[in-house]
Amino acid sequence: MSQPDPTPPRRATIQDVADRAGVSRGTVSRVLNRSPRVSPDARKAVEQAIAACGYRANPHARSLASGRNDAVAVLLTQPQQELFEDPTFSLLLQGVSDAMTGSDTALVLVLAGNDEERRRAVGFLDSRHVDGVVHLSPHANDPMLGALLEADVPVVVCGSPGPRVSSKWLRTVTIEDRRGGYDATAHLLERGARRIAMIAGPEDATGSIDRIAGYREALGRAFDPAIVAHGDFGPRSGRIALAQLLERDPSIDAVFCASDRMAAGAYETAHELGLRIPEDLRVVGFDGHAIGLELSPQLTTVFQPIKQLGRTAIQMLAEWTNGSDPGHRIFPTELLVRSSS
Repeated sequence: MSQPDPTPPRRATIQDVADRAGVSRGTVSRVLNRSPRVSPDARKAVEQAIAACGYRANPHARSLASGRNDAVAVLLTQPQQELFEDPTFSLLLQGVSDAMTGSDTALVLVLAGNDEERRRAVGFLDSRHVDGVVHLSPHANDPMLGALLEADVPVVVCGSPGPRVSSKWLRTVTIEDRRGGYDATAHLLERGARRIAMIAGPEDATGSIDRIAGYREALGRAFDPAIVAHGDFGPRSGRIALAQLLERDPSIDAVFCASDRMAAGAYETAHELGLRIPEDLRVVGFDGHAIGLELSPQLTTVFQPIKQLGRTAIQMLAEWTNGSDPGHRIFPTELLVRSSS
């Protein structure tokens, strides 16, 4: 009986893949690094050759050769419970996960909702550990964003970081928040509302600031800052804000909420006060979350493509790390008219 050969089988190399695919080593390398500068035919041939050869990249050697870490971070600066309570963040993460399908790049979730978490995050988020960062929750005067931009690591922000923030390391993917606020308010005016209040998000939330600007633009001279209240995007704050607004001005006959969750809270207050929606109070939300379909009557809302934002942020980072400037991306919103208005 012959003895088994103790010599381990030779590991397939990039040259083996290139020879089988009939392309250069450089083309194989570009496919492995997800470069957009590869034709569809060449990419398919390389992928088939990789499968046939059983080629597996050596991640340590690849990292040393490329200067990459094969890891990207997703940063959340909201309190931890928001990750589970606010569907906006779960949808953003779903989009991020979708874009990572089939990739060898590791995804690292970094929480920075308090001082201790921010200290740890600042020490970790640099080019020694990650190739780029997707920032999910920007605010005006965000200390984390300033620290990231000083770390010389590519950052894609899902939302606007504010008008005075710019850097060669910063790109944004966002929506037309101002247009969404305008469309919501113009719709309420068209439906006959005369005294339209607004429940906005936190005063330093850049998306909410832009939604207020759209609301104000639609109202023109009828704009009254006395009937603008601020919440935290959650339902409890919407419930409290509407109660305060109606106490301040009982003539309010419509309210635009900067999130669907705050609109759900406003529904609670309206029901407690015996106000019928939409007969006594017209309500419009913002986000397009499933909760709007669960409310009775169903909520008119401004839809934003949240999953697409997360997916696009990762695609932009991939382009950027492969040498192409992704620029800035902006997506339109859509008014979904239902029974509440």
